[in-house]
Amino acid sequence: MDYSNGGQKRAREEEDGSPMAPESQRRGNPRPAPPLPVDWPAPPLLAPTDDRWIEFLLAAESEFAGKPGYFRDFRAVMRGFRLGAFGVDGLVSHLQQLFRGHPNLIRTFNAYLPRGYQLRDN
Repeated sequence: MDYSNGGQKRAREEEDGSPMAPESQRRGNPRPAPPLPVDWPAPPLLAPTDDRWIEFLLAAESEFAGKPGYFRDFRAVMRGFRLGAFGVDGLVSHLQQLFRGHPNLIRTFNAYLPRGYQLRDN
């Protein structure tokens, strides 16, 4: 068997867009990313990877130390928001109830909300 032209075959396959070619080298128009919704919320003031976010999580965990279900509920609400189960309105509604009576958590979390949204301690 003669394998000497195998490299040429591979190069030809990559050029013509065959399945052997990496996606980035295939011919044709790649699908554009879907547009963001018009009402997409503005980014929060602080990124969730920010050290202050970690400090907030630790403060929330400490605040709810005597009530482990509360911190678990907080994490579930944040996970639901991140996965798109509800928007900022739903997030505010859930956290409004969960943070009732915890003004420090409310004040700190408000810094993460987009402009126009705010938790209140009723």
